[in-house]
Amino acid sequence: MSDKVTQLLDEKFDAIKTDFMGSITEYKKQSENWLYGWLLEMDQKVMVNGHEKSADVDDSSIRADLVNCPLDGKITLVHCFESEAYVPIGGTPFKIQPVKLVKSGQSKRYVDDGDPFEGTIGEDGTAIVQLDKNKYKGKLLRVYFYPDVTESDIKALLASYDGTQQKLMDWLAAEWEEQKSEWDDYLRNPIDVGHEVEKFIENMGIALLTAWDEISDLFNVLAHPTQLIETLKRFVDSEKLASVLEETKKKAAEMLNLLKDEARCFLLVKAAYCWLRMLSPVQIMNIVSMCLASLLVEVLMMMIIPGGKAVMKTIEQLRNAGSFAGAVS
Repeated sequence: MSDKVTQLLDEKFDAIKTDFMGSITEYKKQSENWLYGWLLEMDQKVMVNGHEKSADVDDSSIRADLVNCPLDGKITLVHCFESEAYVPIGGTPFKIQPVKLVKSGQSKRYVDDGDPFEGTIGEDGTAIVQLDKNKYKGKLLRVYFYPDVTESDIKALLASYDGTQQKLMDWLAAEWEEQKSEWDDYLRNPIDVGHEVEKFIENMGIALLTAWDEISDLFNVLAHPTQLIETLKRFVDSEKLASVLEETKKKAAEMLNLLKDEARCFLLVKAAYCWLRMLSPVQIMNIVSMCLASLLVEVLMMMIIPGGKAVMKTIEQLRNAGSFAGAVS
């Protein structure tokens, strides 16, 4: 690799690195955009004995869901950001109000049922409240929080992503080491349009054969419909199926928590964008070629095969069922 090429590639990666390492600053700036900033705005959350309630970061009053006062009168309150790491929001005033349900004709409402207990969340974002068991045990409690999220709280939140950002930066740096040879080859050898057209046709042929194999599998299942059913039935009441479903539930919960963490999602999307910027034009053309080939084959299948759209949809459903059966077998 010549000095000129090395310098050119170093400059390219330095620009990508600078862009990515400024992601948190960019996130804060974009979250303040009046048009779409609400999409990126972080949330705060409160917890009452493990029961969570989320709210916008600028809300100044949060009413938690009703909870029953335990027999020992112990209430644990938490106030923090809804983020990857635990980032407390301290100094938040709160009020614990006992209530009861009152019915009046067709309507019903909650009214106060005793004196409230007031206090302040500690700097660690928690407060352990010991209520008088004789006064509160068994009663319904409504907990109110009165947050005032400060600029220093926001800075602490954004600083908590330094570790995640560095891990992603290390990943990008490792990927770039592999990408250098791709860029060196591209810079030394101009794109051969004829060769790229041949690769497109080759990708289309692969996609066509794959689709044809899937259709053959579909017809095989239609000819022996009890085969897939029997495969799935064997695991309907099995412990392994229950284990798979439980694991799936955990993964879904993790994904939901990730989606709630807007700043982390922003970092992940930005890392993916920077990775795409590291691809050489030849690699991008290959990706486009494969995507277009698969899309064209799907369109052809829908046009040629009677009920083609329904067939392709059935293939996808059977693929999912087959993957599930394979997971538990």
